[in-house]
Amino acid sequence: MTLKAQTAKTQRSKNRQKSSSVASKRKNIGAYDSPFSGVGIGHDPLWSDSPRSGVVIHECGYLESNQNWNFPSVFGPFWRLYYNTDSGHSVVFEKNVVELNSDRIVVIPPHQLFHCQSTKPSPSLWVHFSVSRKLSKKMVGALAFQPSAAELALAQELKEAILEVKNLLPTDRNFRLTKALVLTVLARRELIWNPVIPEHLIQTQRHIEEHYDDDLTIKELSRVAKISPAKLAEEFLKFHSITPARYVREIRVREAAALLLHTSKSLDEIAEKTGFVNRFYMSRVFKKVTRESPAAYRKKHRSNDG
Repeated sequence: MTLKAQTAKTQRSKNRQKSSSVASKRKNIGAYDSPFSGVGIGHDPLWSDSPRSGVVIHECGYLESNQNWNFPSVFGPFWRLYYNTDSGHSVVFEKNVVELNSDRIVVIPPHQLFHCQSTKPSPSLWVHFSVSRKLSKKMVGALAFQPSAAELALAQELKEAILEVKNLLPTDRNFRLTKALVLTVLARRELIWNPVIPEHLIQTQRHIEEHYDDDLTIKELSRVAKISPAKLAEEFLKFHSITPARYVREIRVREAAALLLHTSKSLDEIAEKTGFVNRFYMSRVFKKVTRESPAAYRKKHRSNDG
């Protein structure tokens, strides 16, 4: 290697260290209910339309030494992709612990409760994204795959692209590399997908997202979808593997979790704002979905946030 090449390589290394240092000083908010962590490059918000691929990229990020990765009771409305080249981080689903390391790319679909655990700093690459299609109900928990040569190459290029930018600003390069990596992973044969969601069902989902605090009966939702209540129930099971009522409850729990984490509102106020008839019913549903009471969920996050 020539002296000029060695000097350039050294400078690139210094720039990376500086970029990582600046990023690590930002507050890592953990992205419980938001796809934006504060230490990654933000792209598209939740519920953006991406008609071509059905994939919306929210955030990509890379820290050469991610020191703050302990987030209990994570339950979010978006997908997550993790790839770490060293051990030290893991995701926990009940008793199932999945370690993040160079042997696996880990993908977690939305609306699943898990815990992020860290025993030591680790180089960490992550992507937050949404997909319009749903996986089969057989595909639950953390989906871990041995990375292919293409995925490893894209992950390395994405790391380079992230470290090149200043102030975590989005660029066409990091956006396209992020989307390429996500699409490559989602193209795996191991993934089992439900059929493509029809437009009238997408409109119904959007109505639930916008009116979750209303009294959303199956009869009202069927009017939005312009099909019978029985047909709507059948289609929700086919495309989402859950009933319309369960879908509404999950959205309400997600919104309740956001208010628990980011406000000081009482349980009565949160129940009213999220469409539950009262705090007691909210607590029962919340615990059934997240396996924790609202009070325990709030306490865990606030003790972690300090």
